[in-house]
Amino acid sequence: MDYRLKIDEEVIALQAEKKKDGSIVLSRDGRVLDIGYTVISEYHQHLTIDGRPLNVFIAHDGNAKMVVIRGIPYFLSDVDAVENRSRGRKRDQVLPQEVTPPMPAVVVRILVSEGDELKKGDSVIVVSSMKMESTLVAPADGRVKRVNVAEGDKVMPGQILIDIDKDKEAPTQE
Repeated sequence: MDYRLKIDEEVIALQAEKKKDGSIVLSRDGRVLDIGYTVISEYHQHLTIDGRPLNVFIAHDGNAKMVVIRGIPYFLSDVDAVENRSRGRKRDQVLPQEVTPPMPAVVVRILVSEGDELKKGDSVIVVSSMKMESTLVAPADGRVKRVNVAEGDKVMPGQILIDIDKDKEAPTQE
């Protein structure tokens, strides 16, 4: 299958074929790579590229993915999929339902306190992973119920950093 990927600001064309054993063969400009992979978690994969091992960390960033390889972040998106979505109806960016880091990280700054009112998308905490800081946001309107970490804490994907009491929809006034 043919793909056009945008990696940072460069668009590349490549062909991908999934083999019966689950591995993938990628080819671009006559160069062929045999890639095996093992999913460690939603945010971590172990690849074997032409027999060489490589750990890759992946975080979703709207329509793109941030892939961290050897400490260097790359932003990837499927050009054709983005173009197809932009032609259709605009949708809200999908946010996670909990405040959790996308990969193993260290808490750098906590931007909220217990009792603070939040709006969906408000910045709540900054984490650092592989020399890159990421700001995590509120998944919904609500109030900070509890901050479960302190600055300097090491955190893992799936660990809930901040508990938020989500607002119930207010009744409509007629």
